[in-house]
Amino acid sequence: MTPAVPIVSRALAAAFALSLAGCGAAEEPAAAEEIPEADAVTVDTSDPAARAQYDANVSFALRYRARCTPSGAARPRVLLTGFGRFLDNGVNVSGQVVSALVPGMRYPTTRRPPVGPDDPAPQTVVAQATVTLPTVGPVDLCAMVLPVYWDLAAILALKEAQRFAPDLVVMNGIAGPAQDLWIELGSVNRAMTLRDGSDVLVPRAPPGMTWAPLVPSATAAERTRGLLLSWDAVRAAAQGAIEESAGVEAGGRSLGEVLTGVKLGGFPRDSNTYLCNNISYVVNYAMDHPGRTLTLLQASSARRGVPNRVPVRLERDLRLAPRVFVHWPSLLTGAQVDAGAGVLRAMLDAQLADLRGGSKGPTRGDNARAEVLASGDTF
Repeated sequence: MTPAVPIVSRALAAAFALSLAGCGAAEEPAAAEEIPEADAVTVDTSDPAARAQYDANVSFALRYRARCTPSGAARPRVLLTGFGRFLDNGVNVSGQVVSALVPGMRYPTTRRPPVGPDDPAPQTVVAQATVTLPTVGPVDLCAMVLPVYWDLAAILALKEAQRFAPDLVVMNGIAGPAQDLWIELGSVNRAMTLRDGSDVLVPRAPPGMTWAPLVPSATAAERTRGLLLSWDAVRAAAQGAIEESAGVEAGGRSLGEVLTGVKLGGFPRDSNTYLCNNISYVVNYAMDHPGRTLTLLQASSARRGVPNRVPVRLERDLRLAPRVFVHWPSLLTGAQVDAGAGVLRAMLDAQLADLRGGSKGPTRGDNARAEVLASGDTF
């Protein structure tokens, strides 16, 4: 029988129970058998504040249970993710666009606490709804707004994918203030050593390296992984929807001035090795390796009696399901967020229609098609 959620070992569950009483314990070296093989981005937990945030994230990851359930109806299923606030971004347009698309979904408006760990729970919102798309008709959506924390977003998304069995996965994040919509062709097994939305957690690079691998056990041939999409159909649908809404005014600008067109993003790009690429690569990799356990959210040093990593395994075979990451301009506001939801709606409709009877179907992202290659801001 297929498990309802990715697998978490009984040993980890027991360790988590111990952690409830031992969060304040001093860090001790773990016994040799307790130190796991490295197969995750390793987060530097040497600082007490970082360890406290890490423990909060691991606790939430282990407690989290998928909230979306397949309806049993013969309708397409789509998993949508966007992000919440991080660092200087008090709101995140990607999460707002996803929330605007789903009836009854509310974007989480939260603030970082003045002291102590920044709890990921209030920053996480999941909603399920059925929407009607122009071409394919009723579609079941599982929509998520996720905290901008290393590996945690990927863990939560994979838990929902395991239970919801999506036909399409569309992940979203923000890029520059005003720019083209970037539809990313691929992802890369690399994490820049930069603090995440908690402002304390940072990947630890192996000796002699300036970046950290996301899945260290991935082969050299898997250093880059093309995403899977009907590129022409989705790109054309996005461009058409942007042009239709180009005159929508908000914040003293028209949508056409903020969301200026559509481009396909190449990979690897040095700028795209932050949290957006983290969820993109890990989810992409897991979908291509059903049944394989990934050890995510690894502590840089193990502590006795508490979890020091989070194993997840996607049992469902989703290798043929399209999956993509989309970068949005961060200046979208007001009515333009609703217009952005219309762009996203058109993209979903185009991909699902192509799955039903398209001439080519989804293909792997190929850098020969890339229109965005230069390094730039960090996403």
